[in-house]
Amino acid sequence: MSFLYRFIPEYRSKRPGALQKGGRLQVMTLEERSPSNFNLDLAEPRQRFGVVWRDVNPEEPHEDAEDLGAVRFNRLEGAFFKGGVFWFDDTAGGEKRLGQVCRYFPKSKKLELFYEGTEANKMESPDNITITPWGDLWFCEDGDGQNRVMGITPEGNVYKFANNRVPVPGGDPNNPEFSELAGPTFSPDGRTFFVNIQNPGITYAIWGPFKRFSERRQRQMAVAAPPKELAPRVSGELAEVAQRYGMSNLEAAAYDRLGAQLT
Repeated sequence: MSFLYRFIPEYRSKRPGALQKGGRLQVMTLEERSPSNFNLDLAEPRQRFGVVWRDVNPEEPHEDAEDLGAVRFNRLEGAFFKGGVFWFDDTAGGEKRLGQVCRYFPKSKKLELFYEGTEANKMESPDNITITPWGDLWFCEDGDGQNRVMGITPEGNVYKFANNRVPVPGGDPNNPEFSELAGPTFSPDGRTFFVNIQNPGITYAIWGPFKRFSERRQRQMAVAAPPKELAPRVSGELAEVAQRYGMSNLEAAAYDRLGAQLT
């Protein structure tokens, strides 16, 4: 069982040693369910919850988290922050224990279950994660089989980028074992993808070329869509205009409501 914590430093200075001056350790709880210790296994994909951060004793954080009704996860692993969104995964989360990917929006204090594994060929034990330059989420697997680097689009479609085909040294050649992939990250210019194989200890630099997508794709991953019943109705004509200008339907609806001419 895992909980998600954050540390609020007493001093926000970027000088070395500032964090050692103390602060508050807090655990994630849900405002509408606390103190029920809600398990995210019970959530539906794209379901969102309001978050309340509560102080815990740094000497007994686990006990305090249970007493405060903190959100329960199974085994938290990878994390990544981009575009104002904090991404993290639960390697054993979900009804089938294949894994879950969540995102937290600090400004609105909303937690969303972004994706849950239901088939091993799409997700099995997600570990380290990263956001690609074009806005997809990539995750490395740490499962029992041949681990992969997998991608998820903003729409929730899953695809395979790479397989680990390097067997662990010294194993049975007739029944090879494959170590986990780890540390996925892109260079600042977005042209090179780095990833490691834990055993035998190899780092790869992959140049692609990687397919480029519009800024709209990146914005989609940093926006929590409203519930369907609250979303504006968008005509087919307005949807076509949105696609022409590389906008989401919600952005086009906002411009239309303000009286802007989109033709």
